[in-house]
Amino acid sequence: MWPRAIAACVLTAATLAPVTPAAQATRTGACFILHEIGTGRTRRNPSSTCDLRVTPQSTFKIPHALAALDAGVISETEVVRYDGHQVDRALWREDQTLATALRSSVVWYFQDVARRLGAERERAYLERFEYGNKDASGGLTTFWLGASLAISPDEQEQFLLKLFTKKLPVSEGASDTVQRLLVQPPGHVTNATGAPSLGASWDADTIVRAKTGAGPTGDGRAVRWLVGHVRRGQRAWIFVSNVVASTDLPATAAIDQAGRALVEEHVLR
Repeated sequence: MWPRAIAACVLTAATLAPVTPAAQATRTGACFILHEIGTGRTRRNPSSTCDLRVTPQSTFKIPHALAALDAGVISETEVVRYDGHQVDRALWREDQTLATALRSSVVWYFQDVARRLGAERERAYLERFEYGNKDASGGLTTFWLGASLAISPDEQEQFLLKLFTKKLPVSEGASDTVQRLLVQPPGHVTNATGAPSLGASWDADTIVRAKTGAGPTGDGRAVRWLVGHVRRGQRAWIFVSNVVASTDLPATAAIDQAGRALVEEHVLR
């Protein structure tokens, strides 16, 4: 059963039809997509926000890392020094590599990546990846953080499908590196708070790759994301979990939703 707050959001969103541009800015609800690669079997339940474009927040670290590696502005082993400026999270107050920055969702590291790429290359990679609305106009170091860039869960699914079937226009090295760095510890997903429980477990023959995202949408709402990939033996799935609600939305709403759904579908246990 979905938590009461999320269920209420789903019901609210379901009553909004047709969707006007003004209504887009007030829609709330939830979406979970599970796509089995190679079979086309897809679950969309709940589905009230699957077509709703919202800020990607830290899920944008996936395409950002791909672009930076592909362009050669970072390497996997480079250590970027923390300069002591004020940051929100204890895990961010240390030097970072690409691996630790992805694991701890370090905003300042990827803002440095944005400066290295520059506005022109940021726009070019958004176009190349066909990523959401492809709008980087909201500031070089902020456009993915509740500003101009927006993507729907349906579009996240298509982006991830291209990544994990090696159809994204990036180097094989960039793709392989990012996929490897997204691997999660058993039973958990990592983010800026540490390693919250996914509420599901998996055996040694199963690999879960994932990235969280959370924050304000820029228009008075909040969004929670968990996007990723599961490989179990010869089978593989893309999943996208999204919840959009008021600003008091639980931090783990999308993680909890994903864990329940992946257990229900017998992908995890």
